Amino acid sequence: MKFSNYSIPTAKWYYPTSTTYKPTRSNEQTVADYSYCTHHPSILSMKSLKIFSRFISHHNHLADDDTYQLHDKQLNRNLERRGFIRLPVRGDGNCLFYALAEGILHEMHVDKDFDYRIQTLMNFTHKRTIAHIASLLRQLCVDQWKKNQQFYSNFIDQKVTFLKEVKKFSKNGVSESILGDIVPLTICNALNIHVTIFTSVSDLPLIEVKSDSIFGEGIKTIYLAYNQNGAGHYDAAYRYA
Repeated sequence: MKFSNYSIPTAKWYYPTSTTYKPTRSNEQTVADYSYCTHHPSILSMKSLKIFSRFISHHNHLADDDTYQLHDKQLNRNLERRGFIRLPVRGDGNCLFYALAEGILHEMHVDKDFDYRIQTLMNFTHKRTIAHIASLLRQLCVDQWKKNQQFYSNFIDQKVTFLKEVKKFSKNGVSESILGDIVPLTICNALNIHVTIFTSVSDLPLIEVKSDSIFGEGIKTIYLAYNQNGAGHYDAAYRYA
């Protein structure tokens, strides 16, 4: 699959300020400063991404049914307080791409200009199933990582072989990779969109990933709902009608 040639823009991660998180099953308090990204994105988003990854990792050991349900309820509260609902997608290792595909497809249906732009950028036919678009999005990430290795390799642990992880992540259904954390950033850069991720904790209800490639009004935002307990699961999210 070939994609159009386009130069890589940059994106920023945004977090609420002065965030303090108290672990559910630990006497030790963990404090993280989620600051607004105002410097060069390649540096600041790297720092913010590492903070977010550590935050996610802290929850991954709490993977029982009761804890999952608690996260699920908090995720729904975070969505409802901002006027959003969740659209569930399959949890087969492709959930992040399914959720992104749902949001992108929705925007394509309601905005013909956006429809044309996405078709041009991704060079796909009129086949518009969620599974097909999700597969294209995964391949898009892989192509972007290979094409811009010097940029994206800065976002992962130097002990990890970047291209080895890219090859691993290129396979359908693979989600257990550190590269999964930079998928929203990559999609923002490649498609010139924003992504907002609703989380399942009260102290960090949402994370915004914003592309700097375009300015002004009319920038599309794709909304995701993330239950980060255990291995984690993404669903799509929409505003109330």
